[in-house]
Amino acid sequence: MPIARGSSMMSLGTWKARSTKYQRFLNLSNVFMLIVSTILLFTSGILISFYHLTKLDFWSWYFYACPMCMLALGLYTFAVSVYGFLISNQESRGLISLIAIFLSIAFFVQIFSVFTAFELRNKINMQRIPPNYLENMREYNRDDTITGNWDTMQRELRCCGGMHFEDGFNEWNTIMAGDVPDSCCHEENEGCGKGKITYSQEGPFRTDLSIWKDGCLEILQLKMRDDVAPLLIVYSGVGVLLAIVELITVVLACSYIAQISRRRRRDEMFTRAATANDEEYLPSLTSKETNF
Repeated sequence: MPIARGSSMMSLGTWKARSTKYQRFLNLSNVFMLIVSTILLFTSGILISFYHLTKLDFWSWYFYACPMCMLALGLYTFAVSVYGFLISNQESRGLISLIAIFLSIAFFVQIFSVFTAFELRNKINMQRIPPNYLENMREYNRDDTITGNWDTMQRELRCCGGMHFEDGFNEWNTIMAGDVPDSCCHEENEGCGKGKITYSQEGPFRTDLSIWKDGCLEILQLKMRDDVAPLLIVYSGVGVLLAIVELITVVLACSYIAQISRRRRRDEMFTRAATANDEEYLPSLTSKETNF
């Protein structure tokens, strides 16, 4: 019986040391994922609100998929890392198994997100804006979402129409019959865009139209090549690093679960051994007392 107890105490000390290492590694990975998830949320907000990428889905679906993947991954990874902190001191195999499952899902989604970032960068650098943007413009005043997209871009970017500098507003001519949307006006009010194109065509010197003249997509294309394309390269590198950390964390979580399982089996074995020794020892004492 003393040997069994000594072995049990030794295994308990070893297990505590190893479990502490696993918990330390898991906490470090949670800190890293918490920081990166915050950066992802901030970056996706910039791409969506400042560069209006989600409004360019008529160009390619990657313009919508990439920032939305960033946003979803940021929220998801933030929630998982907080959950990891909450259970960091728990020795429950079920709770730790959930960490492994959650991060396995995040790993595959992260790989997909990096792929969309690469493809989006290629679209920005190697392709011109396709002419189907005119079809999107024709849905103005017919589709509330498209109307809102163009109004937002024209207000915030101080532009009007699709392509071309100085005369991008003329692309509204065939769509609105000589008018431009009110969101093109320097000082926006109801009806301020009526007749602006017609007025500009009446004479070559009528240039003071009080509207923005550069095409929105022309401005966005320059901004994306200068700002978004380099940002996507950085994101791809950080995304690969995050995927590696997630994979390592899954392996560590599985190892921690296995360690807990081995420790519990060992404790059960020592408990049975100690119980068996006590059962053999007590009858011998009883028999000696009876003989005496």
